[in-house]
Amino acid sequence: MDKKTAGSWLIHHSNKLQGVNNPLSFEKTLVAGKAGILLSAISADTERTIPAEKLNVLAKASNISLMLELPNLLNILKDNDYIDVSKTGEVVALGVTSESVLNHTADIFAKLAPDPIEFGAIDLAEKASIAPVRASEIRSEIADLHHLAAADVDQLFTESGDIGFVESEQLDAKETLLFNGNLFRRETSGKLMLVLDSLAAQERQLLADFTELLKRKACIDVDTVRRMLGEGLFNKVSSIGLFDISIVNNNVSNTGFVTLPSAFSKFGSNSMVDDAFDLAKAFLSSVTYGITKSDYARGNIRMVDALLSALIRGEAVGPVSAIGQDYKVLELKGVVQVFHGQKKGRSGPMLRLLKREIGELARKAIREGDVSEHSLTVLPTASLIGYVGPEVNRSVQRRKQLQNSPRATNDMLSALRMGVF
Repeated sequence: MDKKTAGSWLIHHSNKLQGVNNPLSFEKTLVAGKAGILLSAISADTERTIPAEKLNVLAKASNISLMLELPNLLNILKDNDYIDVSKTGEVVALGVTSESVLNHTADIFAKLAPDPIEFGAIDLAEKASIAPVRASEIRSEIADLHHLAAADVDQLFTESGDIGFVESEQLDAKETLLFNGNLFRRETSGKLMLVLDSLAAQERQLLADFTELLKRKACIDVDTVRRMLGEGLFNKVSSIGLFDISIVNNNVSNTGFVTLPSAFSKFGSNSMVDDAFDLAKAFLSSVTYGITKSDYARGNIRMVDALLSALIRGEAVGPVSAIGQDYKVLELKGVVQVFHGQKKGRSGPMLRLLKREIGELARKAIREGDVSEHSLTVLPTASLIGYVGPEVNRSVQRRKQLQNSPRATNDMLSALRMGVF
């Protein structure tokens, strides 16, 4: 496994561990993952200086405790020469890309001398993301690879399921099928065909038609998807990660939209690696919001390609009032910088892109798909203040599906397991 992929799993596992009260078995996974999350939030394409107050805001937005975690994480990043910290608390972060952050996360993890069970959790998640796998078939492989005793393997499989590194579908009294939400981020076409083949004829046609529509439009609001697929089919396919559901929220309501997990893979990228921090889809949602819901007076985006091209070139855009409201999520993720400036005789909020590769991914998605006024017609008109990524929403949907119909996804997962990838 290359370091980028390992770094992606560390970010994934760290996010899962934040919901665990006492993750002692995976403490170094959590530390390395949070170090990577913090580095992503504070870094840009070029060297960047972060005042102490801004650092605290970015840390809090990344679910990092200012007293208990931040000092230790800063020391780790400093010891690895990724940042420098002044006596006044300012942080100077070297220029890095998201790919570099993932490599650095893997390096930090290795230097922490993690327990074999932590390496095992990464390999188990990776294998369960390629295709669903029987627990009995993978146990000995993981044990041999990481020199784990039988009791340690039992602990690994139990805790990986409890925490959410992998999920299970009970086949019978003795056997479970393991998978996770990254099943459809790679090698999508063959897996989709297997899923279609496992469905009834009517469901197969509905899903095939919707998938083609989603490929053309890039993103579609959740309400439309539910109407097209029906509640039962929607719940089944979203719970195994066939589609990504993202939520944008504001002080009025929460609104969901659907994208393909492999939305960026057609550009020669690994969707799992490129969107490990959900940055590309968060950026795409904010831009789409500006296209669909901002009126001219507050800064409606009319020439989106020209706007993104200017940002990618390093130019600041604005000033318009919408910039001060619609990009708060991206500010807190360290993707953009919002500041007060002047241009062409006007003054007000202006926007600068800090992570060029995220803008490039969004521009490619917009050029290849149809992120237009027809794509997200129900986004709210109040400013965006929050974003909930696809994996969190898939996990919620999965829990609902298990409560209602424990074996609803069994046929699809079994079909995927029989495929060769």
